[in-house]
Amino acid sequence: MKLWDRSKVIIDDVFVYSAALDVDINCDPEPQSVDECRRRKDWPKWKDAIQTELNSLRKREVFRPVVQTPIGVNPNGNKWVFIRKRNKKNKIMRYKARLVAHGFSQRPGIDYQETYSPVMDGITFRFILGMASKENLETRLMASLLHTYMVHLIVKSL
Repeated sequence: MKLWDRSKVIIDDVFVYSAALDVDINCDPEPQSVDECRRRKDWPKWKDAIQTELNSLRKREVFRPVVQTPIGVNPNGNKWVFIRKRNKKNKIMRYKARLVAHGFSQRPGIDYQETYSPVMDGITFRFILGMASKENLETRLMASLLHTYMVHLIVKSL
């Protein structure tokens, strides 16, 4: 995998294509499920990452007592997301596991009353703003990536 020096990179279509290609040909992709983690030689590290996430959720009192789901209410599903944090030399520094909720099947006011706002990584946020600036696109605080992408498509189609 090629490492990019942020101070020397010009974000243009060639860079975006090259970065996407680097991600696509990654010879050691992140696991997509707990079962996949279990089959890997680094399972003990993934197991520790999962336990760390569960401890964090327990400490923040995310889990509540299990109750009977009312008729017509769709409970949230969930999924584990796994990532290895690397340093500048591409060496794995730590394993990270996150338990994320599937909120796409929920109906506001029926299945839930509160919303959760996910946090975007700072590097991703700067990349999106850089691309929006380069393309002279308008951005707003709401769902920046989707909004920027949609404005880009609309502008190109004009």
